Amino acid sequence: MSDIKKSERKESKLEVIHNAYAIRKAVTKIAENNFYISESKIEKMITEKIKMFPEDDQERVKERTRQYFRHQLNRVTNRTLDFACGISEHLRIANTIFPTYMSEFEERRLEMDRAMACCNALQDELQYAGECLYADLNKYMSIVLDIQKEFNMIKSLRQTDNRFLKNIKK
Repeated sequence: MSDIKKSERKESKLEVIHNAYAIRKAVTKIAENNFYISESKIEKMITEKIKMFPEDDQERVKERTRQYFRHQLNRVTNRTLDFACGISEHLRIANTIFPTYMSEFEERRLEMDRAMACCNALQDELQYAGECLYADLNKYMSIVLDIQKEFNMIKSLRQTDNRFLKNIKK
């Protein structure tokens, strides 16, 4: 563990952690608004799709397709919220590790890697929602840019962590 007493440590003012919470709040807001999915586009697609089925089956296919979109919306909501939470969670864990041994340094770095992985996965889920669920991607632009900024800040934080290496005990 760290040679610095807990009472002597300063609270972290890391922008990267505050930005992670802002991303989490923004993703929550997007989820509350059903990812800005266009109901009219979905209905138009369903109307086109059911034309190729006999009239007897059209209502069943229509309901099945609506059910599919509801399921996908639930799945995307859960995954995006999990990834957004994961960014701040892994950063918080990493920030509590003050490495004095190489194993602690490696664990801190792994947690930052996990936070970066959550950033990438969150962007992928938002892209999926836009392309496959007919969401308005324009509503996502600011959050996608924030996620990319967060990813880059975590990368920079990892590089500055090399300062710990000179004090690592063998």
